[in-house]
Amino acid sequence: MKKHKSYVFYHLVTSILRFAGFLWFGGYAYGKENIPKKGRVILAGNHVSDFDAYLLFLGTKRPIHFLGKIELFQSRFAWFFRAMHLIPVDRKNKNPEAKNEAINILNDEKVLGIFPEGTYHKKDVLLPFKPGVISFAEKTDSLIVPFAIVGKFKFRSKPKIYFGKPINIKDIKSKDKLQYLEDYIRDMVIEKKNS
Repeated sequence: MKKHKSYVFYHLVTSILRFAGFLWFGGYAYGKENIPKKGRVILAGNHVSDFDAYLLFLGTKRPIHFLGKIELFQSRFAWFFRAMHLIPVDRKNKNPEAKNEAINILNDEKVLGIFPEGTYHKKDVLLPFKPGVISFAEKTDSLIVPFAIVGKFKFRSKPKIYFGKPINIKDIKSKDKLQYLEDYIRDMVIEKKNS
C-alpha cells in the first residue's frame, strides 16, 4: 500500500514564512489564478535569492516540492529540508534518484518547483537553463507555469513574483523547447522589470 506524505509541518512552516516574510520584505504575487488548483504542475522561473521560495509560497497553498542542492542535506538542518519535502540534487554527479522522485511527485498530481538556472546569482541576465524542466514535463505530461521574480530581498523592498499562463509542452512548436522556455521567462522578467 502506498504511503501518503504528511504536509502538516509544511503548511505550518509556510504559514509562518508568509507572515514573517510579508512583515520583513513585503512582497506581492500576481497571476496566482494561473496556477491550477489540481493536477501535475511544474513551477519554473528565475532564481535571484535564497528567499525566492517565500514569493512562491505567496502564489499557492498547494505544497511545492522543490529541487534542492544536496549540500542542504549534509547540514544539521537536513531534517528540516526533508520535512519540507525538498528533493536532494547532486549537481556534480548524476543522480537518477532525484529525477525519479521528481517524476513520481508529478505522477502523483502534485506540484514541482524548479529554478532551471540551477543556482541563484546577481546577474541581470538569466543563466542557461538546465534540461531537467523539459524532461520532467515531457515524461509526465505536466503543465509548466512560468514565473518571473523582480526586485531585491531587503527590508520592506517589496519584491514581486508574476505567474504566467500554463504552458503545455506539446503546444511548443520550436524544436528547441528548452530555449523556448528560457526565452519566454527572460522576456517575462524584462517586461516586468520595465513595467
